[in-house]
Amino acid sequence: MPDLSDPAVIELTQQILARPEFADAKSPLARDSIIQKIIEWLMNLNGLRFSSPVVYWTVFALIALAMLALIGHIVWTISIAMRAPVPEARTIAASPARDLAAEASSLATRGRYLEAAHHLMIASFRALGERAVIELRPDRSNRWIRAALRESRLSAELASELDRLVAETDYRWFGARENDQAIYSEWRAVFEQLSTAAG
Repeated sequence: MPDLSDPAVIELTQQILARPEFADAKSPLARDSIIQKIIEWLMNLNGLRFSSPVVYWTVFALIALAMLALIGHIVWTISIAMRAPVPEARTIAASPARDLAAEASSLATRGRYLEAAHHLMIASFRALGERAVIELRPDRSNRWIRAALRESRLSAELASELDRLVAETDYRWFGARENDQAIYSEWRAVFEQLSTAAG
């Protein structure tokens, strides 16, 4: 790698920077130049106090008025915001819970037994959640629900039947898609058993 302090490299760099397209690279940025001029003008302003007192006090008065106007505007804006009425809380009316059992019955009459069984499975989960048998949350999978059912205070027979039906429905819903009336009938019997126990 060549030495960067080589006089030939330095001379070549100077020739390149001397080109017109690099003229701005050597001068300060326009923004920095404007800021520097403002700072210099403010530094020279104190000199006007003795050389031209009328100009000095005129500039001083204008700056003071601008500051007062700015403070007044801030105070006015805050006071307007503080006096504004508090917006009314928007209440969203809770939509009535879907009657999944009725929807399941309607689906079954049209021969859509797998969908009807799925509706009854969700209705059963809702019933179990309302009775605090299991804790229902959107992030809970059916596998978690099955484990919770096995450890719940339900009778061992009912918990086992629910566990089997959830597994069977998941298999059919996500895999085989078998539209069998038997799975619907089994869910209908379990759902009615849960409804009777809740009542």
